[in-house]
Amino acid sequence: MLYDTHMHTIPFSTDSGMVFSEVKKKQKELGIGLVLTEHMDYGFPPFSFDPHKYFETYGPYRSETLLLGVETGFTVSAREMNRSLVRSHPFDMVIGSVHAVGGLDLYEDGCFDQFTDKEDAFCAYLETIIENIRDYEDFDTLGHMDYICRIAPYPDPLLRYCEYSDFIDTILRILAGREQSLEINTRLFADARAVAALEEICRRFKDLGGRTVTVGSDAHRPEVIGNHLQTAYDLARTCGLTPVYYKERKLHPAIQ
Repeated sequence: MLYDTHMHTIPFSTDSGMVFSEVKKKQKELGIGLVLTEHMDYGFPPFSFDPHKYFETYGPYRSETLLLGVETGFTVSAREMNRSLVRSHPFDMVIGSVHAVGGLDLYEDGCFDQFTDKEDAFCAYLETIIENIRDYEDFDTLGHMDYICRIAPYPDPLLRYCEYSDFIDTILRILAGREQSLEINTRLFADARAVAALEEICRRFKDLGGRTVTVGSDAHRPEVIGNHLQTAYDLARTCGLTPVYYKERKLHPAIQ
């Protein structure tokens, strides 16, 4: 079974546009496994939720094919809060993601004004990832390494391995050394250039000892659930990587 391992629902992720009943309906239509991964970005109050309420609300629906995870936003100041969160609640899967650089959410107006150009912005973003994962291990998969490409205000907004190989290699070596996963996020898969850029990173992950990837649509609306899922699974296998999902923080092959 294919698993979509990244999505957000109302009311636990405030930027979402779908409710749980829509998720269940879409899951039935597609016949796939799902992992809910609500936003917990300490320091950015709109993107947080009550974990007790989360498990109380969705716990009765938890099953082999509907799992309950979390997407923790990485900042150094939130490190201990993130650690406490994931160690004190029974999440199936933990995504670790960088959404902010220099103390500003990348979607915040004026965020890119702090950078002189694309190289400055992308180096700062990748350095932020490295800073946050080098000495912190309480996550299962690194979410959307190409997140910055969604909003980067440059003629070529893509994260190309050849331009940032030193930074990318450092990130991939850390993940591979710990046997953690890299996420293939399908948000940009409508752009063949973005897919090609991510494929190059995935191939390098394999070269450096990486073994597993998670695949997620990052859906905030029901029509996005499962988008490009098969394409992403095919990409993973082409690169020699195994698509997985996590249950009770243990990895399982997504296809037997």
